[in-house]
Amino acid sequence: MVTIERDTTGAHVDDCHTLARGLDRGFNEAGLDAMAETLPEQTQYLAFDGGELLGFASIDEHGPTVAELAWLAVRPAAQGAGVGSRLLDGVADRLAADGVELLTVKTLAATADSEHYARVRSFYEAAGFRHVETIDPYPEWEPGNPCAIYVKPLAVD
Repeated sequence: MVTIERDTTGAHVDDCHTLARGLDRGFNEAGLDAMAETLPEQTQYLAFDGGELLGFASIDEHGPTVAELAWLAVRPAAQGAGVGSRLLDGVADRLAADGVELLTVKTLAATADSEHYARVRSFYEAAGFRHVETIDPYPEWEPGNPCAIYVKPLAVD
């Protein structure tokens, strides 16, 4: 049974980075280096099944009403089984309960013509994210990696 846990202690940062490094696509070396630097400062949401880490999402909070989904990764064997969707639902529910109104995410834009990132964008769109802007070049991203910015409104009680 998959459970979602919130970790603000950073206890699983190394496990998250190892999981992301083991993916055959999705994060280039620059992204993995940035992840190693930023994960310790972020809140992680972790998907476990029987103690095995299946995936994670990390969040940067940008004030009381906006947060950014900084990183999301799911083990290949667990992809397509709803783990990523469960992670996003857990993140959205917790953030909304904390008063966050908008969740953003940045990903590779369609102009980069990547089959993998076309599936990533479809995943985000199915989860309620809406494309608002593409920036190329995006500061701190490698040239040739246009940035698509997505926003998801969260239900506020």
